[in-house]
Amino acid sequence: MKTTFKIVEIINIAALIFLLLGGYGLAITGGLQVLGALLFVLIFPKNKLIYIYFALVILFFLIWNGEFSWLFLLPISLIFFLTFIIYNQKKKL
Repeated sequence: MKTTFKIVEIINIAALIFLLLGGYGLAITGGLQVLGALLFVLIFPKNKLIYIYFALVILFFLIWNGEFSWLFLLPISLIFFLTFIIYNQKKKL
């Protein structure tokens, strides 16, 4: 479990680094974040915040019309929300 949690942390850090690439990095960041969240939910299935994260990700893709607009505040917020979830869980360990 600790090894998998460490992998989730590393994936999250790599995702945050890809943010420096701007718009191109946002897609890579999103993919890495969803991968990290999937691993996280396998380790901590009782964490309610991770389910809120997935609900917001699904909501974003349901209402996104393919344009870059104010709606991209949601994925940027999700990046920091997942980081909060991961490090909040780390405090509980």
